[in-house]
Amino acid sequence: DQLGLVEYDTAVKVLAPLTPCDVDGRAKLDAALARLRPGSRTNLSGGLLAGLALHRTSAGVAPLPRAGMQRLQIGNTYRCLSQEDVGAPPLGAEQVHEWTMELRFESWVDATAIRKVRYTLHETCEDLVVHVIEPPFCLTRVSCKTFAVIAELLLNDGRTLKIEHDLTFGPPETFHTVILPLRPKQMPFVKASMNPASLEKAVVRSTFLFTDGLATKGILDTDDLCAAARDALDELGDRRCTLSTFGFGGDHSATLLQGLAEVGGGVYSYVESEDQIGQAFGEALGGLLSTTHQNVQLSLKLTPGVTIARVCTDFAFEDGEGEDGARTVVVEAADLFAEERRDILIMLRLPSAIGADSHQLLGHCYARAFSVVLSRSEAVGPVKLAVRRQASVDSVHNNPHVERHQSRFLTTEALTAANQAARHGQLEQARRILSAAVFNLSASALGSQGDSTILGLIASLRDCLKDLGDQQQYSSVGDKKMICMKMAHTRQRSMNLGSTDSYATSATMSMKSYFGSRLASM
Repeated sequence: DQLGLVEYDTAVKVLAPLTPCDVDGRAKLDAALARLRPGSRTNLSGGLLAGLALHRTSAGVAPLPRAGMQRLQIGNTYRCLSQEDVGAPPLGAEQVHEWTMELRFESWVDATAIRKVRYTLHETCEDLVVHVIEPPFCLTRVSCKTFAVIAELLLNDGRTLKIEHDLTFGPPETFHTVILPLRPKQMPFVKASMNPASLEKAVVRSTFLFTDGLATKGILDTDDLCAAARDALDELGDRRCTLSTFGFGGDHSATLLQGLAEVGGGVYSYVESEDQIGQAFGEALGGLLSTTHQNVQLSLKLTPGVTIARVCTDFAFEDGEGEDGARTVVVEAADLFAEERRDILIMLRLPSAIGADSHQLLGHCYARAFSVVLSRSEAVGPVKLAVRRQASVDSVHNNPHVERHQSRFLTTEALTAANQAARHGQLEQARRILSAAVFNLSASALGSQGDSTILGLIASLRDCLKDLGDQQQYSSVGDKKMICMKMAHTRQRSMNLGSTDSYATSATMSMKSYFGSRLASM
């Protein structure tokens, strides 16, 4: 809904504050992009902090459509009629205005959910109520003054949704974004121009940092720059955004961009060549536009006597003990896109079984997050976690779902260890680590069955192995690819690398394809 642009080289310049992406706004943003010029040095810290600061003064905007909700625009185009068009204006009117009401949909499928639109006009109009049956449901009239138009969307399932739009004369067109359940249940009454304060937390905000080089001006130290970003994000308060980073080519610091992405709850995308820029951006934008929940928190409260052996995740977590002696682990699982999932592997230690063939309660699971769709917090739980204890077991059959995520965790561990070895010049050791992981995954029960998840993990490891031939190839490609690959498998999110496509969603794939093809045709 809004976009801002910051240019940074030796100096830092705000090319555009957060600007609504309507017709006038897009023209301003296009002009701003045309002013971009190659620079000299890279004041990465200055550009980043200026970009984060844009969120302080941004206007609240309607939340984006989510699962079960669809986004559309309602508004009017405008043309001031000349005397040649209509002759002399009516008595008491200075001008006569032609306007057209219209609905604009993101998908033709959304339009097909509407049987017809019933427009209610001003009492002075010749036709007070007008029915329009074909998308985009245009209604053209001539009037001398503005007024509020009521649009009632009569859906195929029998429901009616109401939207109110205030006619605007002057700009060529004036449209507002609204979010409605065109397919599901309840019917809200929405005034298209309103921005309720209660929706402020439901606004999805993000900053994308693009760079093709190292920081050479401003804050240069990685830890200092990450600390500055953390402070700037904290200062945004309710307007806090996520921060994702994009590194082009072989000259940027993947370690720095990874650190910034982790501080900002976003992702680091490695863009190996120019022809991937559109795909990387589109994939990230597709995820952003399909965010369903923010600040996802998963909790496990254990029964006294049951303890935690290891929490196998890179997400931030707290492991503490309550007054009753029970252990509780709370994992901060960041934001969720539509169709995404978060699987957190936790290893437990159990006390000796009290009796044979009995069920033991291990604890209770909870989840909570802020729903962008409902504009409020949601909570699930407690859900009982129990296991059947047996005096003896003839054979053990691993749960395939658990085994997949054990393999995913082992893959991220191998990528971390191999990268650390390679950074110390131990390329042979790095190759052995990745090769051993490939062997173990291939020899596992699921690997031998050709499980698609295991094959995807193997493909990731082999892809990284290719870039450990010599130190130069590792420094320019291998280091960046392993960092990006590890973050992708940790977050269960696609990040512009082919072997992470298994985490892609409909929205990320669609936008990746769209932007990739658009840039390729330019």
